[in-house]
Amino acid sequence: MAGLFRRIVGKVFPSRQAPARATTQASHVREKQYGGSTKEMARAFGVTERTVQRWIKGTRTPKGEDAKKLETAAAAAQVTDRGRERRAKQMEKEPAGTIRVRVDRAGTFSVRGSDAVRTRTVDLDLKPDQAAALARATDDAGVRDVIGDALADYFNGGAYGGFRASDFDFDADGVDLS
Repeated sequence: MAGLFRRIVGKVFPSRQAPARATTQASHVREKQYGGSTKEMARAFGVTERTVQRWIKGTRTPKGEDAKKLETAAAAAQVTDRGRERRAKQMEKEPAGTIRVRVDRAGTFSVRGSDAVRTRTVDLDLKPDQAAALARATDDAGVRDVIGDALADYFNGGAYGGFRASDFDFDADGVDLS
């Protein structure tokens, strides 16, 4: 399944679709994020310049972590900082609950120190500031922080309390946005 950040970008910015082919992704990322510099892109990915050139030509395909990094970078390159901020400001004006996140059932998230909440599927109605934070996120870690914050709000409003965003760990594949 596509990375969490890429799926969020697809939902929050539906008109912006990242290229599907690795060759197109590589050339797109090099142009948009590294100003056309193969050297800078290679340094950022921890590979040689020749490897980046091969990705762009299509004679090699990134594997493993490099493929995931390229996919996330391609999704991030689809939206400019200005566009991200514009969408965030729109979302701050929308009513609460406009964006709903579902964190699936048992085993997909855990809370340190509490077995009582592990077996639930949690539907989160994001507050406007949380939805705006999703629009401003630039990677998986930023998205995870927003969802962790929403989970903490959800459980702090019930019988449990005292949770922080960092108390939650969840499987990115068990998260859906609607």
